[in-house]
Amino acid sequence: MMKLLRWSYLFLWIFLWGCASTSGNETDLLYQEIMAVHDEVMPKMGKIRNLEKQFRSAALTSPNATELLRQADVLASANEAMMNWMRNFNNDFQGLDEEKKEYLLGQKKQVYQVKELMNTSILWSEELIGSAID
Repeated sequence: MMKLLRWSYLFLWIFLWGCASTSGNETDLLYQEIMAVHDEVMPKMGKIRNLEKQFRSAALTSPNATELLRQADVLASANEAMMNWMRNFNNDFQGLDEEKKEYLLGQKKQVYQVKELMNTSILWSEELIGSAID
């Protein structure tokens, strides 16, 4: 009888510990996903700055200067969106597990928006650069 009681307490403790750590694991996974997106698009910032410089330089002598400058501004906005997200991201957010989860879900949405903005601005720029700068 005593062994059964000890085993029951052991299983109960393991069960409760497992349930308590689930939300921590969930927030860890969210954080890892956010950082993976950041790590994917961060290296593209250099490409964005180079494209922006190309557009601004080409605008000095092109009859399509307005269009080229507009695209340079789009690239600058994409770069600034990433900089703002990185400045505002709090990787040491303190709070209850549910608050951390909510914060990280919001950050996940934002970082994916930044990713989309960066990738789209690069794609449009590469399409435009061939026709407008040549």
